[in-house]
Amino acid sequence: MASMDFNNLPETGFTEEIEIKTREYFSKIVSNVDNFVKRFRELPDNLLFDEEHMYMFVLENVGLNKESLGELAPELSQYFGTGLYIWQNPKQFTKYIIWLLQNAKNYNSYLEIGSRWGGTFIVTCEVLRRANPNFKYAIAVDLINKPPFIKHYEEIAKNDGIEIIYFKGSSTSDEFIKLAEMYKPDISLIDGDHSIAGALKDHMLMRRFSKIIVHHDICSDTCPESTLLWNSLKELESEKKHIEFIEQYQSLKGNYFGIGVLL
Repeated sequence: MASMDFNNLPETGFTEEIEIKTREYFSKIVSNVDNFVKRFRELPDNLLFDEEHMYMFVLENVGLNKESLGELAPELSQYFGTGLYIWQNPKQFTKYIIWLLQNAKNYNSYLEIGSRWGGTFIVTCEVLRRANPNFKYAIAVDLINKPPFIKHYEEIAKNDGIEIIYFKGSSTSDEFIKLAEMYKPDISLIDGDHSIAGALKDHMLMRRFSKIIVHHDICSDTCPESTLLWNSLKELESEKKHIEFIEQYQSLKGNYFGIGVLL
């Protein structure tokens, strides 16, 4: 197998070789998880709700991935490939985590379908833990083997009495459905299969248990089906309240990402 520079991971594409090498690289930087957790837990309560401060905190301590850079604002390039490598629009994500801090005080569990390398999952777990000291468990779901970041975070969470469960496999499998039925997560994030059929299946399963359902890529030129599904769900789930985090960067040509909440 050809060698790969750990400090120069590819910006696009996802082959078996890239997964192996990326996993090796992330294994060497799991201290990024420790750094984020420490700094987030040290944040004074008043700064948690300061949007300007939290925006910079996300950039400097959570960082951004370096895949599909056409979806990320070029002025943020110094944060590409840093921290926890989250695949998010930081303007949207900052507003979303502040909303969670304000509104997730009574929810004890979380599930994320499509956890990728684990950055968004870890941040969300810490946010929910901060919002509710009784936060008990979280489930990450993806098709790849357990990522180093999540494996490392398991040990941190264990010390706080929080159970982290990683499910490798399809969210439509019988095994996963049994897991969801057993744990009944209060909050679910759907960010796996971005086809209408796949994301709708995930939604219909999680609406049986979750009081809050979050959809990712609800305003994205690169994910037209998940965008269409979200717009349809706002009509079909008319009894539910919906909240959107869809602010874009003017430097980009088009709309990307987007976080939608149904509750």
